[in-house]
Amino acid sequence: MIKRIITAILLILVMGLGIWLQGWPLRGILLISMVVSLSEMYRAFRRIGYDPVRWVGYVYCVLAVLAQAYYATLQDARLFNSISPAMFALVVGLLMGMTNIILKGKVAFDSMMATVFPMLYPGLFFSLIIPLQDLDTRTASTLALILAFFIASVNDTFALFIGLKFGKHRLSPEISPKKSWEGSIAGLVASVIFAMLVPWVTYRLAPTVPAIAADLAVSQYPPLWSFGLLGLIAAALSQIGDLVASLVKRHCGIKDFGSIFPGHGGMLDRMDGILFCGVACYVFFKIAGL
Repeated sequence: MIKRIITAILLILVMGLGIWLQGWPLRGILLISMVVSLSEMYRAFRRIGYDPVRWVGYVYCVLAVLAQAYYATLQDARLFNSISPAMFALVVGLLMGMTNIILKGKVAFDSMMATVFPMLYPGLFFSLIIPLQDLDTRTASTLALILAFFIASVNDTFALFIGLKFGKHRLSPEISPKKSWEGSIAGLVASVIFAMLVPWVTYRLAPTVPAIAADLAVSQYPPLWSFGLLGLIAAALSQIGDLVASLVKRHCGIKDFGSIFPGHGGMLDRMDGILFCGVACYVFFKIAGL
């Protein structure tokens, strides 16, 4: 447990630094995380005999980051007036993957699925987190990134400790036998509180921080109750993301996707809930028009 806590603290520091700096440093962190996650997924599929075309997935990762960076720099880019950078990169990646498999001239459906599935998950989910740093103002981007990265962490923390202490009813015994309904509910409640607390603190800081005050004056921010709803939905999706990752691991016969984070496993083991949470934040801030 000590090893797990120390690793978590270091990861929080890296995430916090990326959110603080944003721009290319954050894009670099997300690109590395994206490539490592796809690599872990491909390795899991190879363990059960599939033969994914891995280079296609890595090219897709780079394309997803560069497409969003290009769009953020040139807001009038005609290419992305009709299709988002994330969808453009995904379509190109899927076409490359399926074409490569077909040109081999073999009936290799398993290999095709093992090639394209990681581009959808975790690939597409990563590519929807990347635009969160390109919102109208830095305050909005920082708020979105904090919620995207840390709602899942708050949910996991409370679900783990409350589940260990009071968990009696299994949430999904076959997929993830250690998870309980008691822990799940605790994670949801804590996430709602956290999701409302972050914007509340931001609004309270506005009178004393001119940069935040100026940003808040630019756009109409949603009310606090809507952030609470975001926290509920994002935390629920985070739990689903964790179960989806567990389902893939069960299918591939592995305990963890990797071992680069002591006490946590691989990159995808750490990012599984964050990715689903990030999708909720992406939709929320798109609807909010920020």
